[in-house]
Amino acid sequence: MARGRRRSAVSMTVPQLLNEVQRGVASAHVRYSKMLWELATSDALATCEQLLTAMKHFATVAEPTLSQTRLLNFFGTFANDAEGRDAATTEDRLNFIAVLLEPLIELTGAKDHCARWRFCQLVHALVGNLPQNVEPSDALDKALGELEEAMLERLDDSQPRVRSVAVRALARLFVPGEAEDYSDCELTARMIEMLESENSTAVRKAVLATLPYSSFTHPYFVERTRDVSDDVRKMVYMAIKQRVPLPGLSTDDAVLLVRRGLGDRAPAVRAEVSKLVMQWLEDSCDGEPLRLVHQLDVQRHPEECELVLRMLLKEGQVNAVHLGRLAESDSIGLRADFSRPGAVMGPASALFWRVVCEWLKDEATERGLSAARRVGQAAEIENSKAAEANQALDAALPPTVADMADIIAQHAAAGAAARFACAQLMQLAARCMDFGDAAGRSDASLMLRRLLTDVPTGDNAEEAAAWEAAWRSPSWLRALALFLRKVYGSPKELADGMLPICGDLYTSGGFATEGFEVAEQAWVHALGVAGLLLEQLTSARQVAAAGEGHFSLRDLLDRLVQPGLRHRSAKVRREAVRCLGLYCSLDGIPTSLSSHLVVLRQVLITHGESATVRAVAAQALGDVALARGPKEVDRCLMAELAGGLLPGLDPELQQKAVVDLLLDVLRQWAEEFAGAAAAGAKKRAGVRRGSRGSADDLEALGGLGAALVEGLARLARTHLRWQAREEAEAVAAVQRGEQPRELAMEDIDAVKVLVELTLLHFNPEVEAASLATQVLPVFFQNYAELTSEHQQFLATAFLPAARLAAGEDKVSGKRITAATCTSSKVMGFLAQLLQTPYGDKQEPVGHEVLVDLLLRELYVCSAMGYEVPKPYLLALCRTVAALDVFPVGEPEDTDITARRLLELARQLLTEVPDSSMRKDLKVLLDKLHARARAHRLSTQPLTPEEIAVLIEQLQNFKEAEDVLADYPLPFDAIEQPEAPAAGGRKGAAAKTPGRGRRAAAADDSSEEEEDDGPQMPQDSDDEEDGGEERTPARVPPTASRRMPDRAARSARKPLVEAATSSSDEEEEDSEGEAAQDSEEEEGEEEDALSPLAENLSPAVRRPSKARRQSSDSVSALRQALQENRIS
Repeated sequence: MARGRRRSAVSMTVPQLLNEVQRGVASAHVRYSKMLWELATSDALATCEQLLTAMKHFATVAEPTLSQTRLLNFFGTFANDAEGRDAATTEDRLNFIAVLLEPLIELTGAKDHCARWRFCQLVHALVGNLPQNVEPSDALDKALGELEEAMLERLDDSQPRVRSVAVRALARLFVPGEAEDYSDCELTARMIEMLESENSTAVRKAVLATLPYSSFTHPYFVERTRDVSDDVRKMVYMAIKQRVPLPGLSTDDAVLLVRRGLGDRAPAVRAEVSKLVMQWLEDSCDGEPLRLVHQLDVQRHPEECELVLRMLLKEGQVNAVHLGRLAESDSIGLRADFSRPGAVMGPASALFWRVVCEWLKDEATERGLSAARRVGQAAEIENSKAAEANQALDAALPPTVADMADIIAQHAAAGAAARFACAQLMQLAARCMDFGDAAGRSDASLMLRRLLTDVPTGDNAEEAAAWEAAWRSPSWLRALALFLRKVYGSPKELADGMLPICGDLYTSGGFATEGFEVAEQAWVHALGVAGLLLEQLTSARQVAAAGEGHFSLRDLLDRLVQPGLRHRSAKVRREAVRCLGLYCSLDGIPTSLSSHLVVLRQVLITHGESATVRAVAAQALGDVALARGPKEVDRCLMAELAGGLLPGLDPELQQKAVVDLLLDVLRQWAEEFAGAAAAGAKKRAGVRRGSRGSADDLEALGGLGAALVEGLARLARTHLRWQAREEAEAVAAVQRGEQPRELAMEDIDAVKVLVELTLLHFNPEVEAASLATQVLPVFFQNYAELTSEHQQFLATAFLPAARLAAGEDKVSGKRITAATCTSSKVMGFLAQLLQTPYGDKQEPVGHEVLVDLLLRELYVCSAMGYEVPKPYLLALCRTVAALDVFPVGEPEDTDITARRLLELARQLLTEVPDSSMRKDLKVLLDKLHARARAHRLSTQPLTPEEIAVLIEQLQNFKEAEDVLADYPLPFDAIEQPEAPAAGGRKGAAAKTPGRGRRAAAADDSSEEEEDDGPQMPQDSDDEEDGGEERTPARVPPTASRRMPDRAARSARKPLVEAATSSSDEEEEDSEGEAAQDSEEEEGEEEDALSPLAENLSPAVRRPSKARRQSSDSVSALRQALQENRIS
């Protein structure tokens, strides 16, 4: 039988065997591979030739078919079977593969892109599937060297699919180096470079699948978790799941992957991260969720651990119903015996049971609502599931609220180690338990009283530090606030319960004793409890008038808050300023608001004050302005000016409105932070002592910037809401015969805020202020998605922000290129925001008003003799080409029409100094004609009189008295030399008037070809107007200063025509090459201009070729050989 099978294999030819492979299934590939190796052993030369011929036929099929996929998989199986029974057989087989690879490597450079792609696939199939434990032979090692050179060339191929396969073919050629982290490998450096610059999603996926994981390459994997492509982000998590176990990642890295992955917008990415976490659970934690949460450091990263637990519950890895029943039957979790001394839950266990109980509560609610919407058997099923979840929840929770209060009290008494668990239990009780029982609420109230009046004495430094950290922890304060609102059903009950606690703290802490020095911890704790009360109130009227001997809200202000403002400790002053800001936000306070606002302003503008205290003051001023209205705050501040200015403070800042005050302090902060960051960098470079303190000071200073940015952002975001409220109150006031109040800030103030925040977003000197820089992109994205009115405010801030950024570029003295031009980045960023769909309607917003302004700006900068950087002009052109205009027809409330924008664009076609700018203007012209056809708008050219008026308006544009009056052009004018009479070529060329930012010597050849006469270019206007008779649009008399230039060109024209044909051809070739070179340089600058460039043109321009396809592989191969595409 064996000899018969052998005769059958040998009698089968290579083509027959490959045909069987394409028709068969994958399970037969191993058998066919053995047959092919037998043929190769018997006649290696003939087998190699036949395989090569078949591979050439394979390379002519462009369509990815099932047969081609089977063939590729078979070649991979064939290479994987290269390991023979002994060393000699293995070496012979490796040599055979090396001989087969040599012609394939040469063919990867074929002219046809389909052939290159297929041959790279074949090379990858053979090399990528070689046995891992086999040492390459000398011949194979030489072939692999040639392969590396060939694939490195293919990494620059014009076709993305060729590049992606070439990347995968290099997977076996990475060298770990001496450090074994691949940091010295040239291939690693090349892959990282491609990962950062590659436009193709398929290529980035291939790089991530190929790049080896190490401590050196880990940051590049993490960086791709923010990739714009869902498939690339998914590939990151797939690669990490296959290569790195949980112990191989640091806690911070694992938490970062969980946070980004489980919070990803794409379901496919979230599903892949779920698989990654479940693999961690099975492989590294033996299927125990508590161990997984513990390894993720639950106290430092509770939000991420909660995401993991909820994902495990959703995927069914953890059964919440079973756990609830198990807690009651086995006395675990919240049903454990806590009467024993020291019996407390650990941090991971407390978070785990909170998430499980909240899951059961949400499941019961959701099932109950689902049952209410259904009828019949479906409703009964949902009701039974809701009842099951409720029973499990009751089994998991303590029997009564009093029992839960005892458990919380025991954890609170356990000290710093159980502080996190105590917060989790309070949050669990507030969300999952019913506080309708009066006895239970009374017990919980007593527990809270003991908790809030327990102040550490300071003898235990560790306990004092943990206590202070808890009172500064948002999670602890949030849990405490939730529990307070549950225990006290109304604000009045809350005030009645909390004010006596504040009174007890005042009495027991020694505040009332004359001459007694109260400890800093007692001050901070008392003010923290006062702030907790003030946060839960919305009006001072909710607090009942205190009787004789009771602690009132006025006592809270006079005895705790105001003395704390004068304390020598910055921590005490910080808490006192926070309480004062919360107090000022309440309605109906019994004291003068103006005096308190002056104190907050004084703290903010005092430069000797601590940055943390100033940050709280900035936040307090912003909150009060948000609660009462910016104009109301201004009225209160101005009322205090009658008493005179405070000595020792900037008088200018004391007289400013709240918005202008915050803006000025923000500018001062940016300068101060830049200096502090530079000084800190020098200290770190010198390795001086005290760098930790410098870092803390820089972090505190960054917190001040974050408070300022957040306050201004919130004021800008709510500006329209305050305007609507002001209008509504004005109507009511008029009906009552009263004077209306001003509440909202002016529109120009909102624009100023947007401009300043935009410039701060692109300020490289404040990048180290992470809190401030993280707020800005979130704010701008959210702001652009609100309403069309908010987008109009962004459009109004567009040109002022661009001019200010250009002015800063000019002052910096740096060489302005596409990569360093801040103004172009600002314009690209704002243009993307203006194209963001807003609200739920997803309606387009027409920005024709902004396009009109930008075209005027472009005219002034390019035609009126200003030294303007080229990237600034390019960004203007790209913006007008990208923005949407007239989506629903022409607006009735403006004089901007399609005719006007068309004329502006036509005028600019002869003024802009670059061919790419003219392309963008033609895109705008096409868009305007399309809108005109869709909405039947008039496109008749303007009359000469209208053109003259338009040109006069353009010339006076730089002297506008609107918003732009505060943001003048930052560019210098070019001195215009006197134009000579049209004459000799040399003199005319030397004295041609300047055009915008350069003299005519800098004009490209394409402009000279287009600008031969005074008439305006017609483009496709005649076709758009249906060939109607029209008046040609000519340059008005105001532009006659350009005529000497044109006269000089017309004078030179006969000299060119008189030249010989050969010289003409040489000159045209040289001009064409020069124009091509200039366009390539311009293209490189365009690509790096701004994020807007990615929407208009690809970052990498590669020549495209027509794909030649044929259904007949034999005829396709013959055609390819005739065209010398495979050689």
